[in-house]
Amino acid sequence: MSDREPWPAMTYDEWAPTRQTLHLYVQMIGKLKLALHPPLPQWLHTALLLDARGFATGPLPAGKRLVSAGIDVTEGALRLCTSDGGAAEIALTDGRSVAGVWADFRAALTALGVEADLWDKPQELPDATPFAADTRDRRFDPAQAQRYHHLLCRTNSIFEEFRAPFFGRSGVQFWWGAFDLTVLLFNGRPAVAPDDRGYIMKYDLDAEHLNAGLWPGDAASPQPLFYAYLHPRPDGCATVPIEPEKAGWVEAMGEWLLPYDEVRASTDPRRLVLAFLNSVYRVAVGIGGWDEQAHRYQAPPPPARPA
Repeated sequence: MSDREPWPAMTYDEWAPTRQTLHLYVQMIGKLKLALHPPLPQWLHTALLLDARGFATGPLPAGKRLVSAGIDVTEGALRLCTSDGGAAEIALTDGRSVAGVWADFRAALTALGVEADLWDKPQELPDATPFAADTRDRRFDPAQAQRYHHLLCRTNSIFEEFRAPFFGRSGVQFWWGAFDLTVLLFNGRPAVAPDDRGYIMKYDLDAEHLNAGLWPGDAASPQPLFYAYLHPRPDGCATVPIEPEKAGWVEAMGEWLLPYDEVRASTDPRRLVLAFLNSVYRVAVGIGGWDEQAHRYQAPPPPARPA
């Protein structure tokens, strides 16, 4: 998909079967990363990477070797490789069961000599049927998976552009639990985590940060949207002006939301998303107490080329 092509329509009913299947496959490699990567603050060791073919763990320690896993949405494959030349590929064909793919995934890890304690229950999903017990035939349309991946690639580029001038800890992550792509900025200050949000949030909300992302929608809320919030939440979020015009604060969510369809219909989607992200950052500076000057990064000029 070129930059001149329209942003893809993401009609939930049309791609729901593939979305559900892809989400489960992505969770499998996410669980491998959770098992093998050393812990990082705010669970950043669990996040996946977006790459040119789909989703990837990046390099993971496996004894004296490295192992990586990825989902290739173009060719419909789950791939594993190790730093000593080992490799395995599992076909993600239409009609396969999750149990079948999970069994092949575990067998491939064993054949490659990779030991990992993997929990086989889906997370953050209403259906928590263990992978090994999910014998239903699953739909997987590579074209639908690619459409979502194309959307994520476009969004990833905008998120990277947004965070580039920020002098501090930041990054772009794909979260396999919620199935969303996010950009996170941390201002370096700790925060008091709420004690009523459970185990995960206890260690996720212990630092001040800006979180913005693209969420693809689900059965309960089928419309994709861009969202953003600040933690801790500054007083006045509900009334502070935000761009673009169609974006706004939703009290029930504690977030600013921008419907994806508004972005898609725009003549300049990139400009619209950047306006949204920069507006939220201005809130962080304006009423959130962030030190803009301390977090401003000036990129060095390009080096002079020899004559």
